[in-house]
Amino acid sequence: MGSVKGVAKTIAELRKFGKEAEKMINKETEDAAFQIEADAKQRAPKNFGKLAQSISHSKINDSNYKVTVNEMYGAYMEFGTGTKVQVPAEFKDMASSFKGATGRSFADGLEAIKIWCKAKGIDEKAAYPIFAKILGAGVNPQPFLYPAWIKGKKDYENNLKKVLNHLNKKI
Repeated sequence: MGSVKGVAKTIAELRKFGKEAEKMINKETEDAAFQIEADAKQRAPKNFGKLAQSISHSKINDSNYKVTVNEMYGAYMEFGTGTKVQVPAEFKDMASSFKGATGRSFADGLEAIKIWCKAKGIDEKAAYPIFAKILGAGVNPQPFLYPAWIKGKKDYENNLKKVLNHLNKKI
């Protein structure tokens, strides 16, 4: 697995090559953000497709991007709920902001389950017991962003090393 130290070291070595290398770093960084976004969209649980459609990346600066999930329930799908929550160490700070009450009502949740039942061809009367079970037992995590991030981080480090090897061969 790629490491933050490995990436930082490789970038430091690349920066010794000047502006040409800086452009290459920026391109690899942008490509990694696109890759993580695409992989997360592919891995996201599909019901109506809203979760996958909500995943995007944005540029912070030339060498920094962030990938975001803009659907409110994304964190609950990623990490699970109740006693079934599983959060990777690298995502603990981010996940903690989703802990606790959502600010949405029971009626909102029940309505979402009714819509899901209708889409799945399940009698709407089943919505209440289904929602009660979800609230009591929790939901299993279905990670999509974390696996995409792990893969993207590894590929990013490998691609930066390839760029470094290419530049080293030129001298």
